[in-house]
Amino acid sequence: MAESKKKEQAKPSEFMRQLRPEYYSDTSEKTSYVLDAPTFEYHLETITSRNQTHDFEIFCRKLCERVICPNLRPATGPEGGGDSKADTETYSVAEEITTLRYIGYPNAGKERWAFAFSAKKTWADKVRKDVAGIFETKRDYKKIICVTSQFARAKTRSELEAELSAQYGIEIIIHDRTWIVDEIIAKDRKDLAYYYLGVGQHVVNAIRLGPTDYSRTQQLEDIENSFDDPEAYAGMEMQRATEALIAAKLSRNLERPRHETEGRFSRAIRLANQDGTSRQQFLALYESIWTAFWWFEDIRYLNHNYDELEKLVIDSPHAKNLELLCNLAHLLFNLVSQNHLSIDEAKLYQRVGPLVDKLTVLSEDDERPNNALEAQTSLLVIKLNQALVAQNPNDFSSIWPQFSEIVKKAGHLGEYDVEKLIELIEVFGNAAGNDPAYANLVDDVAELVTNRTGEAQGALVLLKRAQQLDFDSNFEIIRLLGKAVRQLTKKEYIDSLIEALQLLSLAYRNAGMLWASRSCCYFLVASIFIDAE
Repeated sequence: MAESKKKEQAKPSEFMRQLRPEYYSDTSEKTSYVLDAPTFEYHLETITSRNQTHDFEIFCRKLCERVICPNLRPATGPEGGGDSKADTETYSVAEEITTLRYIGYPNAGKERWAFAFSAKKTWADKVRKDVAGIFETKRDYKKIICVTSQFARAKTRSELEAELSAQYGIEIIIHDRTWIVDEIIAKDRKDLAYYYLGVGQHVVNAIRLGPTDYSRTQQLEDIENSFDDPEAYAGMEMQRATEALIAAKLSRNLERPRHETEGRFSRAIRLANQDGTSRQQFLALYESIWTAFWWFEDIRYLNHNYDELEKLVIDSPHAKNLELLCNLAHLLFNLVSQNHLSIDEAKLYQRVGPLVDKLTVLSEDDERPNNALEAQTSLLVIKLNQALVAQNPNDFSSIWPQFSEIVKKAGHLGEYDVEKLIELIEVFGNAAGNDPAYANLVDDVAELVTNRTGEAQGALVLLKRAQQLDFDSNFEIIRLLGKAVRQLTKKEYIDSLIEALQLLSLAYRNAGMLWASRSCCYFLVASIFIDAE
């Protein structure tokens, strides 16, 4: 019965695509390469009979550049690496450059690695001969990677790796046909097989690049081009960490191949840990988990990495940081309710307990009303999820009035994220049905939006008028913006508030009211920092 329920559920990516289509690619009829595993395996099996050994070496180098490290030097000899014994090797790259890469292994730029490629049937003998020849060059290689077109039994391969590593004191890695097929077919690198081995079919479709994807592609190219220059972010390392995360999210939204998107998220996490703020570290890891679930249906990745994010954020005094953990817990609740995971597999109550305890403490802090209200909101979300898992819809009716209380409090708190609250309430509408308490909640939300939007729209009119005046009209600017600033003190209008405060500070200064200008500057800086946090 549980299995039939699983089949009825939409995949996470399909559900999110329906809910938030703007998060996904809007390009249709993409160019593709057609190649199946049996055809490719046969082609690898017959490499030598077609005299394609040199093509195979070039193919292997291109594949290793794509998967292991991009800094490979082409062999100069006619065959078998010439006098260098290795078919290719890494060349040193500055650490500042390797840190910015999103493919392969970062330490490949610091260490010297050798590669040997072969299509011979007697693959084990060829590996022994290649490793011995490379070792005799005395070039202080830290790693030797051998790639064979033959199938190698896992036990035989691992035993040979261990034997040669112990004999030569160098790490030996052997990749066989299974690895090649997985990297080309499963991870969609069929273009390499088509261009360098001449196998497969290139299907040329008329690509209709969507307007959103066009903008995303331009942004992604600009960021990657800026990363080509290690000096571009000198003194602005935190900004570089932000750009890396933006690049990863753009790659995700463009629906680039998984290995490419995951590589960019790995880079974002690396740069955030190296130079970013704690919030940047939280977000980089959180977005990688969120992406693995909603784009690649990877439930295991979510379940495995929840604990890693929990270690980072559970002691944070900011409810906004704990909200990230609450979002992942929400996914776990849904997976349990839809029978994708059991309560024990999700470690549901073991994980939710510490989160509830921390949020409860923050929700009772009267000195930080915005933070307390954010914590109260997260606690209610957890309560709803608990009722969902318990299959007790009657509990919902008691929760909707509590949400109404939050809506009423939010009307007086400018820094509270009202837009997020509205989205949250809309999502839970499917579970509410015709509950009168939920209908009252919707009315309260509508009133809140009307009040906040109407007031802010009036303030924007005042701001626009103030921007039209020059500083000969200092006092008129002060009069207009004095009203506007109070009405713009809302999270969703933070950019306009910052503009108004900057202009108001200048108006005070030109009017000789330096203390007022100073106070306004403090308000301005505080608003910028709050928004950054």
